[in-house]
Amino acid sequence: MMLLPRPIEIDQHPLVQQTYIVPTVSIDDAYVQVKRCIRHRIPGALLVGQSRFGKTYCARYISRQLKDEYPKLVVISVGSEKKKTPVESAFFESLLEAAGHKEIQSGTNSAKRRRLIERLTELVTRSRQNLLVLFFDEAQRLSMEEYEWLRDVHDQLERRGIRMITFLIGQQKLINQKNALRLQGETQIIGRFMIDELPFHGVRTADEAATCLNAYDDACYPVDSDWSYTRFFLPLAFESKFRLVDQAENVWSAFLSAHASAGFRFAIDIPMQYFSRAVEIALTDHCDRDAAGFSLTPAMWEQAVLDARYVAAVEELRLNPEIDD
Repeated sequence: MMLLPRPIEIDQHPLVQQTYIVPTVSIDDAYVQVKRCIRHRIPGALLVGQSRFGKTYCARYISRQLKDEYPKLVVISVGSEKKKTPVESAFFESLLEAAGHKEIQSGTNSAKRRRLIERLTELVTRSRQNLLVLFFDEAQRLSMEEYEWLRDVHDQLERRGIRMITFLIGQQKLINQKNALRLQGETQIIGRFMIDELPFHGVRTADEAATCLNAYDDACYPVDSDWSYTRFFLPLAFESKFRLVDQAENVWSAFLSAHASAGFRFAIDIPMQYFSRAVEIALTDHCDRDAAGFSLTPAMWEQAVLDARYVAAVEELRLNPEIDD
């Protein structure tokens, strides 16, 4: 069988550049919960998971899906940076930038706040709805001052008839912050931004592994082509019916073996970063072996899991659970 020419060079593919997002069971569950919050106008929710479990990619995926499913909905994503002390000007500048305002840095803090409110009002008015969805990534970094500034934005928009729904994405520390705020009687923050809690997990079963692997068989690049990720790297094997989804048991067994060999006594929960990295390694390391009838062997998957540094990553995350994504 003649090798089919790939539409782009291998090093240009999103899998090699790690610029793609694979939907997981946890991401799909989170998307359902996010839509429920929006539908019921729940003002705020926490999306919480351990480091390296793919929360940031989850937020990007959900944001993109919301824009595709509800093209008129105003969806804005912003990240929280590490800082020694909160700076009001930097806080509003980041929101202005996320909202697509051209004038970010000039003026006083009050002027920046007014520009932000006007910009958000403009976007929502243009959408002919009264709803704004805000994703705040690495939200465990937010300080009490920043919550108060965000509260001001929420309240000013509400006075204009605009409902702001905020999703705070972060680590377990977010739950600790919520509990601390409750003890301090800061119900105005909890009531606006922390009503619901949406847990986020990694890959926990062979079926969940199959769901992830199936995405590589289905997702195509270039978009709207018939070059699925699996076909792109193993075109001849793909033509002879090779599919990654059929490799789920081998992949799961490789992670289980690594987990057991490391002496971990807790239930396996694979961070998406290392699951996808193992898949990337398996495809890129063996694409030159592509042939009709070729298949990835259990030994190949064991090596891919080893090279993905799954065990080392889990050990590090156990020692330092607050590592940022």
